[in-house]
Parts: sequence; C-alpha cells; structure tokens
Amino acid sequence: MPRCGESSMMGGYSLATYTPSQMFTKHRPVDAGILVLALLLSSTLGAAPVKTDHSQVELVAETSSIAPGTPFTVGLRLAPDVGWHTYWINPGDAGKAAKIKWDLPDGFEVSALEFPAPGFVPFGPLLSYGYNETTLLTAEVSVPEEIDEEVVLAGRADWLVCDDQVCIPERASVTLVLPRGNGEINPGNRPEFAAARAAQPLRVPWKAEYRVDGDKIQFAIDLPVPLSDATDIYLFPVAEKMIDHVAEQNIALDDERLIIETLTGPRIDRYDSTDVVLGYMADGSHQQALWLTATRTQGELVAMAALSLPASSGSESGGGSAVFEFSALAQAIFFAFLGGLILNLMPCVLPILSLKALSLAEISDSAPRTARLSGLFYTLGVVVCFLILALIMIGLRSAGERIGWAFHLQDPQIVGALALIMFVVGMNFLGTFELRGNIANFGGWTEKLTRGRGTEFFTGALAVIVASPCTVPFMSPALGFALVQPSLVALTVFVSLGLGFALPYLLMALIPGARALLPKPGKWMETFRHLLAFPMFATAAWLLWVLGRQAGVDALSLVLAAMIGLGFALWSWGRMQTQQGKLRWSLSATAGALLAAAGLYLASSITSAPVTESPDAAQQQAVYSEQVLGELHSQGVPVFAYFTADWCITCKVNEKIALQSDKVQDYFEASETEVLVGDWTNEDPAITGVLERHGRSGVPLYLFFKQGGNIETPLILPALLTPELVVNALEQA
Repeated sequence: MPRCGESSMMGGYSLATYTPSQMFTKHRPVDAGILVLALLLSSTLGAAPVKTDHSQVELVAETSSIAPGTPFTVGLRLAPDVGWHTYWINPGDAGKAAKIKWDLPDGFEVSALEFPAPGFVPFGPLLSYGYNETTLLTAEVSVPEEIDEEVVLAGRADWLVCDDQVCIPERASVTLVLPRGNGEINPGNRPEFAAARAAQPLRVPWKAEYRVDGDKIQFAIDLPVPLSDATDIYLFPVAEKMIDHVAEQNIALDDERLIIETLTGPRIDRYDSTDVVLGYMADGSHQQALWLTATRTQGELVAMAALSLPASSGSESGGGSAVFEFSALAQAIFFAFLGGLILNLMPCVLPILSLKALSLAEISDSAPRTARLSGLFYTLGVVVCFLILALIMIGLRSAGERIGWAFHLQDPQIVGALALIMFVVGMNFLGTFELRGNIANFGGWTEKLTRGRGTEFFTGALAVIVASPCTVPFMSPALGFALVQPSLVALTVFVSLGLGFALPYLLMALIPGARALLPKPGKWMETFRHLLAFPMFATAAWLLWVLGRQAGVDALSLVLAAMIGLGFALWSWGRMQTQQGKLRWSLSATAGALLAAAGLYLASSITSAPVTESPDAAQQQAVYSEQVLGELHSQGVPVFAYFTADWCITCKVNEKIALQSDKVQDYFEASETEVLVGDWTNEDPAITGVLERHGRSGVPLYLFFKQGGNIETPLILPALLTPELVVNALEQA
C-alpha cells in the first residue's frame, strides 16, 4: 500500500490515494496477540460463557467486587468462530452492530458500549466495517451508595455474525455476579481491559469540517500536532451511508491540515454533523485511531487537481430528500388509496367494519344525520391514526432508525398488548360485557371525552391499529415512495391511504341508497355479532404465536396468564352490569385486572431469547445477506430472495399458497435457482435497507436476480402471489 509522500507533491501537501482493498482486512490498533494473552489470563465471577451457533459471548468485569458509590467497568466479550466476523457501530454497506438490553438492580446505570476501532470486511463489491476476532466492548457502570451483599447484572445481547456466505442474527442472555467489597481490580482481567481501551479511538477536540459538492465529500481536519509520519490513513464515519464505502479516499496532508476526499453515500443529505474515527499507522510500526466530531460547512472544496476520483461504484444515489416528479407523487397517492381499500378485506378488520355497517342499518332510517356524522367521525379517526403512525415513522427515521411499515410489531411488548386488545374486542362481541347498551357499538367510554362522537372516532382508530400488520397490493410501493420524501409529501400519501381505508363505511354513511343495500335489523344481529368474535380471537392467537417467536415461550405463557386474568375481569364486569352485588363483582374484576397487569409486567421483563429457527425448516432455505447474494450472483446462479415476517399475514399466505407449492418448488429445482429468505420479524436494519433500496416500506418483498443480470435492478414481483404468477414471471425475466 502506498505511504503518504510516495505520490506527487502539490501546494505543500503530500498526496496519496488509499482504497480499502489495499489495506489489511484486520485493521486493528493493537496487536491481536495482546488480546489473546489477556483472554488466557482472564477470569470472572459471572456465569459461564454462552455458546451460540457461531460465536461465544460473556459478560466480564474489570473488578473483583463492587464498592458502594464507586463506578467500575464491564465488558461484553464477543468471540466469533473462526471464519466469522461481527460489526462496528457503523457496519458499512451491510451488517449490524452488537447491542445489549440491560436488566439492572435499582440505582445502577450503564453507559453506551465503547467499540474498538474497526477493520475492513470486504466482500465482492461491498465493504463493511467490523472485527474478525474476539472483541471486548466496554461500558461504565454507575453504582449507588446502597447496594446488596451480592449484585447481579444481567442483559440480553443481540449481534449479527457473518461468514463469507451467510449472516446469522444471534442473541443470548448474559449475567455477571459480583460481591460487595472495595472495588479492587481483578488482576486476571486487567490485561484484557487495558488492551480494549488501547484499541478504542482516542477522543480529541480537534477542529474537523466537511463540505459536499455534488457526489464528492471532503473532510478537513486541523492538526495541533503534525502527522507527517502517518501512513495508511483512513476515515471511518460513524453516520451510516454517509460516504461510498468502497470508493477510494484521497489524502492531502501537511503539518497543519489533513484533507480526505471521497464519494458521497445515499444518506449524505440527512446529516449536519457526524463523529468520525481517523485511523492511521504511526511511525510505520503501530496503528492509532482518533475520534473527532466533524460539522458540515459551506464553501468550495480544496483543489486536489492531481487526484482523480473514480465513478460511483454502484452505490445508491440520493437521500432522504429525494426529488420527485408530480407523476410519481400522483401514482403514490393513487396506489395508497387502492391499498387502503383492500385493507378492509383483512380478517381482523372485517368484523369491525361489518359491525359498524349493521349499526348504520339500525339508525339510518330514524336518524340520517346521525348516520352521516358516524361516517365522518369514523373517517376522521382513521386518518388521524394513520397520520400519527406516519409522524412516528418519519421522526424515528429522521433520528437514524431504519424502520418501515408495521415497525411497532417488531416490539414483543406491543405485540402482546395488541393480542390483549383483540381478546377484549372479541369478549365484547360475545356480550361478556357492554361498553354501551347498543350491541353494535364499542368504545363508549370515550363518549364523555368527545361529547358524542367518541365511539365512531375511536372505532376508526382501532380499525387502523388492527390493520397495521398487513401490507396489501399497491400499498407497499406507495409507502416506500412516501418514506424517502419530504414530510409534507409523505403525510399526503398517508392521508390518501386513510381515505381509501375509510371509504366503504363513509359511502354507506353518506349515501342513503348504499344503506338501503344493508340487511334489515333483527334478532339475527345478536348471533352475527357473536360469530364476529371468533375472527378477533383468531387474530389474538396469531399475535401470540408471533410473540412466542419473538420473545420465547416464557413471555408467551405470561401473556396468556394475563389474558386469563383480563378475561376474568371482563366477565366480572359484565356480571356487575346485570346482577346485584356490585361491590362483590367489582372486587373480583379488580383482582382479575391485577393478575393481568402482573402477567404483562413479568412478560416485559424477560430478557431470554427464543430458540432460533429457520423460516421453514423443511426447505432449509438460506438466510439472506448481501454477501451471499453477491457471491451467488458472481457465480452466475439465479437467486430468488424474499423478505417476510411472522406478523405479516400477506407473507404467510403467499408462502403457503405459492412459494411452498409443488409447482414453484419444482421450478426452483429444475432451474437451479437459489432461494434466500430475509426475516424481518424482529428489527433488522440490514433488511430495512434492502426494502428502502427497492422502494418498499415493509414486507413482503420478492426479488429475482436472473443469471447474468444487473444485481442492482432485480425483477420485483407483486405483493400477492400465485404459483403460476411466480413461475411465469421468472421464466420471462
């Protein structure tokens, strides 16, 4: 690799061009031998290391005991198997950084994890930042003045481990037990923690700025001390997709200033500042890393005419403020409207819409004005709820989170809460308890708050909530377009989605002729109402299955216990409404509610991970990763990649009807097509990135990469599949 000063001189700067492919794939600021020696010497009072399929993880402490009121350092020791690697804070083109969700005693607090300076993980046309060997991610623990004789620190660690073919999300519960004492350093762990601190970038207050001009970005760093002997200089931005990771970094260096120029990444417009890690070889013998904060500034780039930047290496262009044409916006609005209409056919939405329609049949003749207001307030509830979801998504994405439609269903606590909501609605449909006297209305407890229209408004909001797990035809491309546009454009698309969703009930409410098509009220409505309870129970059961896949059988069992307690509370409430002895039934309802609350609380505190299973063990399909896709495509193998989630009804229907059918499976075998599966049940920024690149906000997504085709422009199949559609599309690709 060239050193600074080995290329031409210009304007007092020594110039060099560095590309990641020229540098060590294990670019680390400390000798790996030191860390290995530290591991051999280390010991801790915690639980034994946890061995997962492809790595080993353990929670260790620098001290042998905890002194009250005195902070200490803990470390998450993450050791991938030989040939596997983990990722830095910014994983580069693909990957996911390790994290830990802590379960701490009262009064204890833990800082964010500190990562060593990263190395390079190149694969085909992609470049990631990570580690090929054991790393110790450290954090500082704040200790209260009063502690127990024995302190238990616990947490759930999540990380992504990859080799040259597949990427596997892994999880483990880790525990560390330390006695109360004087906080003495554990001599066996001292070398490992010293090596970890040496590997972490040194934070320096040096002035750093960057400028952007078209597809070029230029960082300028003022140097309080000269770096004239520095070689192998490379800049790692903490902000994701800010630069084109595989592009060359062009270096200009003198005694007072360092300039680094490269190509921009797809998210450059999202950032006004970023932390960066500056890695370099000092004195030609040891590696150093510095942590700085760079702010965006205006002005022209420093002239570096002697350096020629390569064209973009296939990375995305544009960013969160992508320019759009009016025709694209009009299409997105129309698709969102059609998608909203189709959402009404989802099995968890249909019972609510059916019951409201029967309510209209009861009131339309005697109170047409009431019927019209019912439709308008239902529509308002639908649109407001869609806007709230849109604002949350836009806010989280602006903060750097990689989320899409139905993002809330990646949280097991929200999934459990939704299951209980479906259960409550089903109990109401069965007549176990009443919120209002009219059998076709629920949500009447809001009546006083909204003075007359609360029932219809909150029914519309509830309909949106129960429809939120679903992605239907036309909806996904519309929302995928919306989420990369300015906020006003995105909100316009979501309003169109809400209007399409509310339209059937709104038309029945506003048009007397439409209401005339509804069946006449009668005793049959009571039976029909009871029957509608069972789709709600089925939805609750499905959500419980999703919860079990996400958080394990313990969490599932506790939510089931909460459901039993809630059912007893609702039954007691119903008895209180119809029988004497209200105090007795009130007490039993309270007891059931307390049981439900206890079950939910305990379920939310569980940190153990579920058993990892393949999406379909019978088919043994490979897990999707950019590395695997790149390797198969380079070998000329056709690839069918699909992205799914356990909570996505459309996904599961497509898998059973189309993808697992004999016709499609026979075609895959005959054409030697490899199948890759991306599971989005839990949060996975890597999969979110794939969805974004192909204009989708959620699953399902079906991609076909044909032999010899452009890997950047695969065939995108529709959201609803049949065996014939899949085979015909792939044959004609």
